[in-house]
Amino acid sequence: MEEKKELVSVIMPAYNVENYIGEAIQSVLNQTYQKFELIIVDDGSTDETWEIIQSFNDPRIIQVRHPQNKGVAEARNTALKAAKGKWVALIDSDDIWLPERLEKLIKILEEKGNSYFIADDHTLCFDTPNGLKQWGSEFDIFYHINFDEEIITFSFSDYLRNNAPLIHPIFPLSIVRENNLTQKQKFAPCEDFLFYCELFKAGFKLILTRNEYYMYRLSTASLTSKKPKPSDVRVIEYLLAFENLSNEERSLLDRLLLMSKRNFRYNTFTYYLKHGEFRNAIKYSLKNPTLFFEIVARLPISLRYRISAKMSGGSIK
Repeated sequence: MEEKKELVSVIMPAYNVENYIGEAIQSVLNQTYQKFELIIVDDGSTDETWEIIQSFNDPRIIQVRHPQNKGVAEARNTALKAAKGKWVALIDSDDIWLPERLEKLIKILEEKGNSYFIADDHTLCFDTPNGLKQWGSEFDIFYHINFDEEIITFSFSDYLRNNAPLIHPIFPLSIVRENNLTQKQKFAPCEDFLFYCELFKAGFKLILTRNEYYMYRLSTASLTSKKPKPSDVRVIEYLLAFENLSNEERSLLDRLLLMSKRNFRYNTFTYYLKHGEFRNAIKYSLKNPTLFFEIVARLPISLRYRISAKMSGGSIK
């Protein structure tokens, strides 16, 4: 039966994730859909990540190592060049799949045809000393996506209208090869959002399922350790230069651009506060008087996050 299934190329970029990558790899190996290749690209790790990757002895695992760190987009590009499957599935090296993920999502794709890509909901999880603790559905908490049925289909406009939800999709490899698509490191950490937009503009639609097969690790330390960059702003400005946008798509991108600029202002202000740069925080708030209203608007979800993290035993900053 297994030989009749299509090969799936699972792509996992990795950089200094020695505490997590073993569990991520094992979650792929535990899939009920067993016809896959797992392409792991160690992007110049300086910890024990590479040694852990090498400790797995499974013929389906393809191990690649960059001698120097090139960035997550280039690591994924390396894996895409090596991929041989009909489908490509993305997983981050600190996340976990439930065993039935590939089986459930590939079945839907096979029924729908080759002009779709698919993603499931994320179970947001806090990283605690006792393992992952579930917080809730990403689609519910952050995007309020309304599912009348188990699955819904998004056009590019639908995706933008719902504020471009964070996803880890499965897509046909053929669309990448035919359209010469790559992930663009210069737009990191929003290179994946741009890549998905290019899938839409290549004529594909997105299937979303409300089922949660992907456990997404909330890594607060990494989110707060670096000063925010307006990467999503630059990506949207890049997209707005596309000539084949409809009037609706352009209008929705303009709305998303305004939202991204607000997010950047808020994240910059909170970065200053969290790092004790109070003088810079005050100066920045004076230059951006609308910050107060943005902070007030975000209080409910911010408080919900901090309370949930505390109750789970996860660390927050």
